[in-house]
Amino acid sequence: MPCDPVPLDPGHDDPGAGPCLMEHVSMVAGEAFRAWPRCTHPAVAALATQVDDHCSPEGRTALLRRAEALVLADSDDPALTWRLVGVAAETVLTRRPGERVATRRLARARRHRRVWSAGAPRALVHRLPRWVGAACRLAALDELAAALHHVVAVSGPPSSPERDIVLVALLDAALDEVLDEGRPVPTPSPARLETAA
Repeated sequence: MPCDPVPLDPGHDDPGAGPCLMEHVSMVAGEAFRAWPRCTHPAVAALATQVDDHCSPEGRTALLRRAEALVLADSDDPALTWRLVGVAAETVLTRRPGERVATRRLARARRHRRVWSAGAPRALVHRLPRWVGAACRLAALDELAAALHHVVAVSGPPSSPERDIVLVALLDAALDEVLDEGRPVPTPSPARLETAA
């Protein structure tokens, strides 16, 4: 289902004023209008919301092409949030090689990813009470928020094409982490943001 060419805004709760990215995803998925659609993993939704909030209006136009992928961006991997923390840390290290905070964050993400994967394997998560699975999904959201703020800080001036490219590429990398988990994906991997001439 192609995305309507609607303008995206930073988050709010009024569908008449123009949706933010995740509100648009809720409409594409056929869910009630909300910023946290059930079809998308909460950590992926948090990352996408931060990207939407910090992109320019031109960058938000590119985000519309990711809506269908975000509808499919759910996972039962208890280590997914830590995987996304690692993606954010790698983004910072691409911009600033050797940066100490990002290096430590990446090491911590890898360590916690191993712990979560070993301590709560996916097969076990399905058999645990629902609240345990939810706790696994939400683990490390504070760490992810800090990692995303770090990406924004090194991604370029506000409303610049440079920042848009970094943030949209971050969202693409996060979607790749989720969509490459072995489930069939009806659409190709989201195209990378191209700079406008």
